[in-house]
Amino acid sequence: MNIILSTIKQVKKQGTKTVWINKEVSCEDITQTQYRNITSRDTLSFFRSLGGSETATKGYTSRGYNVVKLVSTDPWKTQRTIREFDFE
Repeated sequence: MNIILSTIKQVKKQGTKTVWINKEVSCEDITQTQYRNITSRDTLSFFRSLGGSETATKGYTSRGYNVVKLVSTDPWKTQRTIREFDFE
């Protein structure tokens, strides 16, 4: 089974509160080990302790109840990265 990681990097539009502009979009295949490293509780809590915001959304997949979307926002709330996982 393959895991496809879709990454969207966004920048906040100047002078607004909720408008995000896509800066870069990419897709790649990742291994199960890489998936576990990205979505582990230790990883999420580490980045939260740095001051950023990490939001993990779980959903039912062919492999069970797993993280399907991860939104990471920097401490200054000006950039964010959205990672979506597709299980094949």
